[in-house]
Amino acid sequence: MSSVDRAGTTRPLDPRLVRRSRAVRAYLVTSVVIATVMAGLVVAQSWFIARIVSKGFEGSGLVSVVTAAVAALAVATLARALLGWIHDVVSARAAVRVKTQLREEVVASLLDGQPGTGPRPDSTHVMTLLGPGLDKLDTYFARYLPQLALALTVPAVVIVAVFAADPLSGITIAVTLPLIVVFMVLVGYMTRERTERRWRAMVRLGHHFADVLDGLVVLKVFGRSRDQTKGIAEVGERNRAETMGALRLAFLSSFVLELVATISVALVAVSIGLRIVEGHMALMTGLFVLVLAPDAYLPLRQVGTHFHDSAEGQSVADDVYEILDGTSAGRAAGESLAAPDLTGATIVVDGVTVSYEGRSTPALPPTSVVLEPGRVTALTGPSGCGKSTLVDVLMGFVAPTAGHVTVRAADGTSYDLAALDLTSWRTRLAWVPQVPGVLAGTVAANVRLGAPDATDDDVAAALRDAGAPDLHPQREVHEAGANLSAGERRRLAVARALLRVRLGGAAVMILDEPTAGLDAEAEQEVRRSLREARVTVLVVAHRPALVADADTVVALPAATGASA
Repeated sequence: MSSVDRAGTTRPLDPRLVRRSRAVRAYLVTSVVIATVMAGLVVAQSWFIARIVSKGFEGSGLVSVVTAAVAALAVATLARALLGWIHDVVSARAAVRVKTQLREEVVASLLDGQPGTGPRPDSTHVMTLLGPGLDKLDTYFARYLPQLALALTVPAVVIVAVFAADPLSGITIAVTLPLIVVFMVLVGYMTRERTERRWRAMVRLGHHFADVLDGLVVLKVFGRSRDQTKGIAEVGERNRAETMGALRLAFLSSFVLELVATISVALVAVSIGLRIVEGHMALMTGLFVLVLAPDAYLPLRQVGTHFHDSAEGQSVADDVYEILDGTSAGRAAGESLAAPDLTGATIVVDGVTVSYEGRSTPALPPTSVVLEPGRVTALTGPSGCGKSTLVDVLMGFVAPTAGHVTVRAADGTSYDLAALDLTSWRTRLAWVPQVPGVLAGTVAANVRLGAPDATDDDVAAALRDAGAPDLHPQREVHEAGANLSAGERRRLAVARALLRVRLGGAAVMILDEPTAGLDAEAEQEVRRSLREARVTVLVVAHRPALVADADTVVALPAATGASA
């Protein structure tokens, strides 16, 4: 998608930022007020300078009038500098608040939002966006928006002041000023496209680097890790070329705007000079107009110069709102229902299908499953048939393309999963994914994520029932469980799910290959614990012993191209 195809990308200020962010609205009001005061100070400075110089040419010396004008000029200069500093501080704080708000919205949308019908955003893209991507808003707020506020007020005030002093010069400025806008728009379209390409090159570099890191162990085993150096260098070189191209275009745009502004000021200066020489204009009036005229063009020139900051910031905002629109909380607060108590509830999956754009076969073909209360249901089938996709549907991570998931509470009330608040729904579930999430801390702290108020005895019992009596609760855990084996991470996740059922209020367990990588003894302990949990259990299983323990076995058919 090109930049011009996206909503709001051709506008000076993205309206979505204004609508969704209170910080942006307050900042814009503050900026306009400060810019208006600064415009008045610009006119005052010019008038004081003209008065001081004209009196000096008259040979008056440092009379009281000149001394007062010098003092007033100093005050106006200091006030303008102070307002500029305040504007910078307000811009920086607004950027921090907006970035924080957008990061929170994206994370909340990905974690708790209503799922979209398309694939979830790539994690590498999300990390690039939330890290260096949103930092591009610093220059957007610190440079571009302040200049945009000045460009709205300063030229108007300057033209009025010049026209009051010399109508001919006011008309000249009013006629030539739109030329700056025309050239700024023409250059802006080119800058926007190149900046968009630069951001995409940066995203591709992040994707490529993350893919290499993910497969580094395998590449090392097969002796192919050194071959990736060339690939990373090529992607990095493309990123460098796009960056330099965007910078060259930015410098060229600045030169064009400076040239147009210089010629426009020269027209005013020539007219003033000729009339002063012929005695048709007073020296003070001519100096006042001549000093003030460049300030009519300066804010617009600065807007053009900083347009690449706007383009880069809006490219990032486009990606942020693409995620928020695709995985947004979907329905307004109050339209979604709180999830019912799942104790004794029946969950019916009726003809659920999940298809992604660009794929010829569905990720999950039409599937119907009934999860009865207190029973263990095993979901089997070859790899790629859609087992994990069905788990994602039940967790609320993916919305079905067709079909429905219905929850029949113990009191007979039926609910459509699509109408339930997903945050409250997930509080009723205990989930063990294929790759369990582990945080830096201790084993006990990770197990307690399922029930923060659990005692040490509760944690120890959960670890024992998960086949992990050897995992000491106070054992240190590194980020992402780097110092744990795959089996230890899986047993830790099972212990967390058991604790969530016992103390966290969950009445449904959804487990994706919970015994993969476990020895026979640990697997037997996990099987026993699932049976004794006496809650509704859906387990994705390949191992025969786990399938044999199930009350119901649902076998999904092989998808086209799926491996056994």
